[in-house]
Amino acid sequence: MTTGLTQEQKLSLIHECTDASSLFTRGLDMLTSIRDDDTGAVAVMSLLALGAEKMLKLTIGLAAVDRGESWPSKGDMQAIGHRVMKADLVARPLVDLRPGTAPGHVADLKDRVAADSVLPTLLEALDRFGAAGRFYHLDILAEKTQPEQSPKHLWHDATAAVMTQDPKLASAIDSAADFAAARRRWNQVMVTALQLWWELYHAAWQTGAVGDLARQYSGELKLRAIATV
Repeated sequence: MTTGLTQEQKLSLIHECTDASSLFTRGLDMLTSIRDDDTGAVAVMSLLALGAEKMLKLTIGLAAVDRGESWPSKGDMQAIGHRVMKADLVARPLVDLRPGTAPGHVADLKDRVAADSVLPTLLEALDRFGAAGRFYHLDILAEKTQPEQSPKHLWHDATAAVMTQDPKLASAIDSAADFAAARRRWNQVMVTALQLWWELYHAAWQTGAVGDLARQYSGELKLRAIATV
């Protein structure tokens, strides 16, 4: 069951979908080519965290409308805040609310996402960045140092997790001759994990698993082509 949206809401839905896709695509594009985490991680996390937050909140809202409810209030969304992992915990169960047109495909993606060993640390980094990490150093300047580690440290933890998947990568990274190629491979592992996670939600929208309204707007959520280096 779905309730109608006003014309203004429909236009806003399109804008939010395209913004989410564009932000996440741009973040992945930058991640593909990043060479120095100390200077590039903040820009990458900014784009990925905001794109992910928008997509997850859209999923939550569309599922509510499909249940015959109103779109969640601003207060409801503020309760989730900018926390990507918190939003993912709410949204992930919604991808199989309905069987949709390809339940096996969505179930397979869900299993693959759950089995990915790199994704949790990446989502944790985005969660921390979205919640407070954006202002970590501004807070230090204001003498309000945050008790948790900086978002850059979390990003380093996320990138280090890639090494556990490919032991040969660490030695290649240490080699000046192999660094560029190894770094591209390193980046690609992270890009692939995040792309797969996004594709789970896109497939759930596209097949109607999140509801008819999500299916109608699923084309706007599709990630654009990622540049290769």
